[in-house]
Amino acid sequence: MIVETNIRAAHMFRLIAKWIIIYLLLSIIVCIGYIEFGWRIAIPETEIAIMGTALSILMGFRVDAAYKRWWEARIIWGAVVNNSRTFAREVVGFLGKENTDIARTLIYRQIGFVESMGKHLRRQGGAEHLNRLLSPEDYDTIKSKRHVPNTLLMMNLKQLTELNESGRLNTYLLVQLETILQNLTDELGKAERIKNTPFPVPYGYFSWLLVHTFACLIPFAMVKELGYATLILAIIISFIFLIIEQIAIQIQDPFEGQPNDTPMTTIAKNIEIDLKEILGESPLPEPLTPKAGVSM
Repeated sequence: MIVETNIRAAHMFRLIAKWIIIYLLLSIIVCIGYIEFGWRIAIPETEIAIMGTALSILMGFRVDAAYKRWWEARIIWGAVVNNSRTFAREVVGFLGKENTDIARTLIYRQIGFVESMGKHLRRQGGAEHLNRLLSPEDYDTIKSKRHVPNTLLMMNLKQLTELNESGRLNTYLLVQLETILQNLTDELGKAERIKNTPFPVPYGYFSWLLVHTFACLIPFAMVKELGYATLILAIIISFIFLIIEQIAIQIQDPFEGQPNDTPMTTIAKNIEIDLKEILGESPLPEPLTPKAGVSM
C-alpha cells in the first residue's frame, strides 16, 4: 500500500504517461491537419458530450466496484488483527502461568497462521518461512500441506481439545476459543473469495476500451471551436478519464503484491509484535518500515 502522497501521484502518472504522449501526438496531428491543411475531420461536440456523460457514469460504477473489493480486503485483515489479539489474550489468561509453554506454542501457531495467510493469498506457497516459529514436529507436519493456514488452525483446535480432555481447559473456555478460530476461518474464506473471483473481464475490458475510444475522439470534437487550444484541453480531459480507469485497475485485486494492495506483510509483522508482547517476550521484533513509500 502506498503511504506517501508524492509517491502515489508520481506512481499513478507513470502508469498513464505513455497514453498521454500518444493522445498529445494525436491532438497535434488533428490540429495541424484541420487548421493548416483544411482537413474536414471535425465531429459534432454534442455527440461527444453525450458519450462523455455516459462514460462518466460507467466509470463511477467501475471505481466503486473496485473500491468495494479493496475495502472489504482491508476489513478482513482488520478482523484478523482483532481475532489474533483476542486469541492470544485469552490463551494466556485461561491457561495461566503453569501452562506458559503451551500458550507460547498456540500463539506462535497463530502468528504462523497470519503470516502464511498472506503468502497463501499471494500464491507464494511453501512453509519455509514458518521454520522460525514452529516446533520441529509442527514444521514437519505442515511443510507438505497444500493449505498451510487451515492446517495451523486445525492444529491449534486439536491441542485445545486435548487440553479440555485433560482438564486444563473447561468446556466453556474451549467453545469460546473455538469461536475465535471459526472467525479466523471465516475471514480466510472471505479473502479467498476475493482472490479467486477475478474482476469481471467484460466490465474491466469494455470500460478500458471506451475510455481510450473517448480519448481518441476528444480532439476531433474540440478542434473546430478551440483550434490549438485543443492540445491543452484534450490532454486534461484524457488525463482525468485515464487516471480514473487506472485507479480502478490498481485497487480491484488487493492481494497481488502490488503497491496499492493490502499491506499483508506489514500487518502480519505487527500482529507478531503484538502477540509476542502479550506473551511477555522481549526484545520484540522491529516493525517493517515502508520502502520507497510503499508498505507491503
